[in-house]
Amino acid sequence: MIANIMRLNRILLASALLLTTATTSTKAQDPQKPPSTIASEIANIHPKTVVFVFDVSMSTKHAGVFTNERAATATILHKGCGPGDRVALIKFGTGATTVFDKTLASREDAVALIDQIPNAPEPGRGTNIRLPHSEALQLVQEGQPNPGVVVLLTDSFNDQPLETDPNYASYTNYYTTKLTVYPKTPENASYENLLKTLKSSGELKEYGVGVGIAPSGRPIERLPVGPDESDSPDAASVVSSAPLADPNVTTRKTTDTSLLLFGCFGAVILGLALAFWFMSRPSMLRLRLGDKAMPRDYRLKSGRKVGLGGSMTSTGPGDDFFPLAGIDTPAAFVTASGGGFTLVPNGTVITTAKVFHNGVPLEKQSPLRIGDEIRVTLPADDNPVPREYRIRFADPKAPVF
Repeated sequence: MIANIMRLNRILLASALLLTTATTSTKAQDPQKPPSTIASEIANIHPKTVVFVFDVSMSTKHAGVFTNERAATATILHKGCGPGDRVALIKFGTGATTVFDKTLASREDAVALIDQIPNAPEPGRGTNIRLPHSEALQLVQEGQPNPGVVVLLTDSFNDQPLETDPNYASYTNYYTTKLTVYPKTPENASYENLLKTLKSSGELKEYGVGVGIAPSGRPIERLPVGPDESDSPDAASVVSSAPLADPNVTTRKTTDTSLLLFGCFGAVILGLALAFWFMSRPSMLRLRLGDKAMPRDYRLKSGRKVGLGGSMTSTGPGDDFFPLAGIDTPAAFVTASGGGFTLVPNGTVITTAKVFHNGVPLEKQSPLRIGDEIRVTLPADDNPVPREYRIRFADPKAPVF
C-alpha cells in the first residue's frame, strides 16, 4: 500500500508541476467518442460494413488499454451492429490477421462474436498500424455500395520491429527507419489513394478508441518527430511519444514560486487522500459460468476473496463463494488486492478438483485479467466423463445480455 501511495504521489506531483506552468490551448483536438456513442451513431445504418482494427501489441498491456479495447469492441458489436451488417475484426502487431469476418443473420450473431475478441496482448516488438488499416479499407471497398465503419483500437504508439521479425519486410512497405516519413511504395500509394477515395465518397465513418483520427482519415500515431521530418504527409497530426503531449497545445511558463510550492503540497495531501480512498473502496468482480449463464457480481474490499466452489461454512468470515455443484470445499480463491484480482490455489485443504488458468495448471497465485478463463475439473465418479466447469473472469462494466 505504501508503494501505491508513493507511486500515486509521484503522478500527482508531476500533474501539479504541469498545472503550475499554466497551459493554454490554441487549437484543441476533438475528444474521442465513448463506445456507447459510436454504437448509437451507427446502430440505424443498415446494411453496413464494420471493421475493428484491434491492437494486440505488448504496449497495450499498460494503463488498461487492452481491457478498454475489448470492452469497446463488445459494446459496439452488441449495440451498434445488427442483421445484414458485415462485421470483421483484424488484430495487429507487426503483422495483421483477420480474426472473424461474418455477415450477421441476427443480433445473436453479433453477441456470439464477442467470444472471439482477442483475450490478451501477444508477444513481440513493433507495431504496423498502416497495414491493418489498409486491409480494413479494402473490406469497406468490397462492401460498397453499403457504407463502411472502421474502428481503430490502439494506444497509437508505433515502433519498429526487429529485423529478424518475419513481418519486417511488410513493415518496410509502410514505414522507413524514421517512422514518420513514409516510403514511396506501391503498398503506401494504394493505401493513401484508397483512403482518399473512401473519405471523399462520404460513405466512410472512422472512429478511434485510444487513438486520434486526423482529418485525412489516418490514425494519429504517437511517434518522435525530428526537425527534418516536416515532409511527412501528416506531420501536423503526429504527436510526440510522450504520453501527455498534444500537437495543438502551446504553453506559457510562470515563475510564481509560491504557486508551485502550494501545488506540490496540495498534490501530496490529495495523493494520500486518494490512495486511502482507492485502497479502501470495494472492487467489482464478475464471474460467469460458461457463455450463456447469468454472471454473479461481487463487491470485495482488499484482502477479501471469493471461493470457487464451497459454501459459506467453508469460506472465511466475510468472504463469499461461487457455487459449483459437487465441490464442497473451494478449489481456489479469487482475491482482491490493490484494485485488481488474483487467482490463488487452496493450499490449506487438499481437494480432488484441479484448477487451470487459461489452460495452464494453477500451481501458484496468478493475476487475473478481463476475459481470462478459469477451468475447474473433477475426476469421474460414476460418470465416464469427468465433470468440468469453465468460469469466465468478465468485465463488470459490460452490459449483461
